[in-house]
Amino acid sequence: MNLTRLVLTVAALAQLAGADVMDRRLVYDSLRDVEPWQRRQWLAERGLQDYYKAQSWKPTTDSGLRCVGRWSYGPSVKVSLRTTSDDTIVCLARGSGASIIRFRSQDSLTLDLLSDINCNGIVSRAIMDDTLVYCGMNQGGTGIEVWGVSDPTSPHRLSYVYLLSIMDIAVKDTFLYATGYVQDSLRIFNVADPRNPVQVGACSDSGFPMCASGDYCYLADRGGVNIIDVSDPTNPHRVGKAGASGIALSVAVRDSLCFFGVDDVSLRVYNVKDPSTPFAVGSLAGVEAHDIYLPPSCDTVLYTPKLHVINITDPRNPRQVGFVDCPGWDYGVTAVPALNYALVADCFDGLAAINIKNPTAPSIDTFLFNAGLTEDVCVDQGKAYVAQHQAGLRILDVTNPASPYLLGQADTLGTRPSTHTAVARDSFAYVGWTGVPYFRSFDVRDPTRPEYSGGVDVINPPEDMVLRDSFAYVAELGCLQVVNVARPREPELVGICNTQDGTDFGLAVQDTLAFLISGMVEVINVAQPANPTIVSRAASFGTGIAVRDTFVYVPYGYDTLRVFSAANPKQLRLLGYAPLQSHTSDVALAESVALVSTVNGLEAFSLEDPAHPRWRAAISTPYGPRRVVYAAPYFYTVMSEAGVAIYSAESLGVEEQQTCLRATTGLRPQPNPVRSTFLLMSGMAEARVAELRDATGRVVSAAVVCRRTNQGLSLNVSKLAPGVYFVEVESDRGASSVKFVKQ
Repeated sequence: MNLTRLVLTVAALAQLAGADVMDRRLVYDSLRDVEPWQRRQWLAERGLQDYYKAQSWKPTTDSGLRCVGRWSYGPSVKVSLRTTSDDTIVCLARGSGASIIRFRSQDSLTLDLLSDINCNGIVSRAIMDDTLVYCGMNQGGTGIEVWGVSDPTSPHRLSYVYLLSIMDIAVKDTFLYATGYVQDSLRIFNVADPRNPVQVGACSDSGFPMCASGDYCYLADRGGVNIIDVSDPTNPHRVGKAGASGIALSVAVRDSLCFFGVDDVSLRVYNVKDPSTPFAVGSLAGVEAHDIYLPPSCDTVLYTPKLHVINITDPRNPRQVGFVDCPGWDYGVTAVPALNYALVADCFDGLAAINIKNPTAPSIDTFLFNAGLTEDVCVDQGKAYVAQHQAGLRILDVTNPASPYLLGQADTLGTRPSTHTAVARDSFAYVGWTGVPYFRSFDVRDPTRPEYSGGVDVINPPEDMVLRDSFAYVAELGCLQVVNVARPREPELVGICNTQDGTDFGLAVQDTLAFLISGMVEVINVAQPANPTIVSRAASFGTGIAVRDTFVYVPYGYDTLRVFSAANPKQLRLLGYAPLQSHTSDVALAESVALVSTVNGLEAFSLEDPAHPRWRAAISTPYGPRRVVYAAPYFYTVMSEAGVAIYSAESLGVEEQQTCLRATTGLRPQPNPVRSTFLLMSGMAEARVAELRDATGRVVSAAVVCRRTNQGLSLNVSKLAPGVYFVEVESDRGASSVKFVKQ
């Protein structure tokens, strides 16, 4: 988080979450840097208890926008498994999905991806129980989803239960126990028929993580572990509490012993044989127990995700006998002692397989399935180049948009680069990075093995980039920079323009003009890449921007899509706007459709009249989308923890609207580009040229000879210097403008 964002966040947190959508956006950004089990406390300490309620919504069905496919993966949070005499199947909860993985260790360790599950929200925990996977969602979408995995290569959704913000779940026999943040309660569902979960009981008690053992549920909470009697599922109620100073971060129970980790970096052991009067048995300091795995048999060890191996033969005196420090935030742990391995959900570094054959000296074998927070995407020749904060560059195959899959990635294990933007063309991708050089090029001729090939020291880490011809235009804190990538292995910084301070920049480039937005819109002349200069500024806060012809589309930071005219680049003129349903991030254009990303999802607008967008459709997403781009015929959006999604707007009648747009404007320059004379075909009666400007907004009408013909207006522009120009035509029916290029 840079200094500007930090200052803004502190200011926003001084208010309640409901005070302003901008405050909620800053909280949204900041929460990504807070570990999941600390988010509830983090919000409460800042008076933002209603945040999750404001950020939860029901998933919408097709309303003109259709989700074609998803790659749903972000930080790994929890891991569970199913072991039979023949096989071991692992379920890794990551981002807005879960991966089903076959684990083998006979001759050498192999982890084979069998299938992926795409959920409707951010997964807090996924539990594999026989041939079922139960998923709890802590934000967006459905609260609980049940999936059938009798064939682990082909999971299918059986049912879902809409609830706000499920923080943890536990499954025992035919009952599912769910604890939520917004509801602040424990709910019990009968899942004897997994296609129709039925709530049978609830009680107003809080806590997560949780576990179920015997006739009781154990909820980790502030001050220890709440013990809930669930022997009668229709009447759950608290019967006791295993107390401790601080916040309980994890809990596991076997027989009459309850083990839980506390945020003072300790492990506590309580006797809960009589749940109404639990008492302390022992403790161990120096243990980061964000999760606990107790083997189901009477093993004498337990495991925490760091990885601590703890001997509990004498629960009065638990002893650490082995330790290995995984590099990331370690969220979840499970183990297969019979196969000599523990598995750790290691956040951005994915799934860590740890050899525990010698429990006194565990060792990391491998990491797989790593992913970060998805910030940007560029699509080129059937491949999506994805910038992931904390996980670098990912390359997806999107030739079949219904089933995008990972081709390759830049090796970032343990380094966690702050990557916010990526662009690509042909054999090279250009990526913003943490650490010098901030601008890096990768050889992607073999997309399964992208190789770092060169870089250049731009001033700050790039926040958005646009690739045009042999130049990469780089938006970052305090400046726009131009990098020559004609020689991709030796990128060269050729131009710098000092711009506004700010954060989360958006950038669009058209011809010789760049449009930069953060706290305002800045129009920058890049006709001379070595000397970019600011042409004009306009007040309009935002983080995304798109340009077509003389129209500039800005999702205004609060709740509107604004449309400006750039016919005179020296003075942007507000033409119109359209209301949005929530705070916005970005906009992309496809023919006559604009797609806007918001905190709650995507909204589509028709541009039959480009100056006055008309709302057409909306669809919710698992997490508030960031960037959105168009690569015909699909829109691609990135959703931070929830990965990448691909959408179709086909049913909005794009082709028909495009025809309508042409009929409305009625201007068609022929030929274009032009060397001397061109014919401006116009459907407007008695049309006349009102004004002609160059790309900087300077009026150059005097250098043009115009005469009327039977076919339209003939313009002789032989005296104009080569460049991009805009001609505005007026008639009794109104005015319109068109762009042409003078060679």
